[in-house]
Amino acid sequence: MDEATGSFLGQQLYPDIKSWLISLYKKFYIPFQKVKAPLFKSPQDLLQALKSGQLKPNSWIILECKPSMFGPFLRNHFISPIIGSNSDMRLGPQLLSDNLIFQMMGNFTTHLKPIGLYPPIEENLYQICLYPSDAEATGFVGLFPGVADLIEYIPAIANSKNLTHCGAASHVKAVVRQVDPQLLLDFGFKMEQYESLRQNGYIWFIDISQDETEISPLGDGTTTEMWGGLYASGHIEFDGELQICPLIDGMVEAIKSVGYEPHVVQNKAARQEVMIFGKGIRATIDTKSPFYSLHMDSEVAMNFSTNKNKFDKVCHKYLEAIVEVGKLSSTEIKNPYDLDFTYTDSDKAFTVLKSSSADEISDPIGMAIRDWHRKRGK
Repeated sequence: MDEATGSFLGQQLYPDIKSWLISLYKKFYIPFQKVKAPLFKSPQDLLQALKSGQLKPNSWIILECKPSMFGPFLRNHFISPIIGSNSDMRLGPQLLSDNLIFQMMGNFTTHLKPIGLYPPIEENLYQICLYPSDAEATGFVGLFPGVADLIEYIPAIANSKNLTHCGAASHVKAVVRQVDPQLLLDFGFKMEQYESLRQNGYIWFIDISQDETEISPLGDGTTTEMWGGLYASGHIEFDGELQICPLIDGMVEAIKSVGYEPHVVQNKAARQEVMIFGKGIRATIDTKSPFYSLHMDSEVAMNFSTNKNKFDKVCHKYLEAIVEVGKLSSTEIKNPYDLDFTYTDSDKAFTVLKSSSADEISDPIGMAIRDWHRKRGK
């Protein structure tokens, strides 16, 4: 056989050989790896094994967790560090401590972490989060040290068949992946930021997108409650002056329209911002700059649609109120019915991840995960 003939036959046979090797890999190697995969009882245990080097990327694992379509992603908050008039103003799970003073102050100054639904990465591929199997909230933000780390989670990508049991305690059989630093550098992050993420264990995610991966519910697969914060912020563009009191009254009426009983307080120092709050909802209006924000406690595993509609109604009512205040003040509102940011609109919420302001998001790994799959496909 001459060299040209051998080369031709090799080219013809290569696709068959490649297909055969892939089939062999899936039939024998993957089942073997799944059988010997270590079991981790929580995302915290898994992350500790990764940070200590006991587990390597691209390893099969079994993780006990609660998969959820909802993930926390944050921008800078314009919201009061105090959530109301007492420690019982937040809905959802309460913080517990042996020290009753710490417990009271913790609940008094702690918000549910804002959450949202990540837009699909592509057809049949979704970004989700894996929380502890007994988690009742996606996480918290607040003044107390350590509050943000109370609920450790690990991000994941999953195909549609693995979304069935989201919201229920489950065993996830999948592969651990590691984010390449270049993915973050391509989006404008610095190497120092990657190193900080690496040291804190934020560079790993779980790949549940392959056919061989699976999510198996524990027990009867009952969906249990999960709390998160719905958050929106905006600014008002105008020439001239706007009356402050009608702006405050507009927010009060917007919150009342969905059944809350709001109260109004004002910070007498610094920015002298105004806070409008009720049990489970709070808004802030800056009196020095035309900024405002809204934060609502929401159960999302079973009642997201109802709570989202309630939250969106408050936002819409307040946008209408802003336009009316402009008319009352004989001032044209140049950005009517415009919110800068809302976590209930996932497509709009994530547009900032593609902008030069990407470092305003404290979830850069969410962005890198999406790009990882795109580059893997190439």
